[in-house]
Amino acid sequence: MLRDYEILYIVRPELDEERLNEAIATVNRLIENLGGKSQKTDIWGRRRLAYEVRHLREGQYVLTDFQVEPASVPEMEATLKISETVFRHLIVRKPEPRPARNGRRRAAASQEAAAAEPAPAEPAPTPETATPAAVQAPEPTTASAPTAETASEVPAEPSPEPVAEQAPAEEPGS
Repeated sequence: MLRDYEILYIVRPELDEERLNEAIATVNRLIENLGGKSQKTDIWGRRRLAYEVRHLREGQYVLTDFQVEPASVPEMEATLKISETVFRHLIVRKPEPRPARNGRRRAAASQEAAAAEPAPAEPAPTPETATPAAVQAPEPTTASAPTAETASEVPAEPSPEPVAEQAPAEEPGS
């Protein structure tokens, strides 16, 4: 079973365009000899390396997408290690494409979205229903003094104690 891979390799900087194309053709032939298929090749051009490699400070970067069996990758890497023109390479397996969602999943998702919609709004509260019953204060039965029932329900508020005024504190060194 063929898998999708990409290889980024660096070719010696002193190669002219013709020899660079030969090096690219050599890598593509290697892929085909291992039972793979080369799909796309991008030449990134000459770039400065982050650090010196084999006494080289620059290289010509090439990126190739290809397909090959996973068992062939170690052989490909071994061949590239002894190459005269390619002095660095990195082969990476590309992630599998996600399968497309089928119609059932979309229908279930739309049903879930419909179920999550808010319920129809309730009518605006009238003055009688504006405050919940638990919060409403009990209505006094008479205008006279509160009865024992009403007095026990409404706690008496403590009278405020007088506060003694204090002189402002003196700051040290003043």
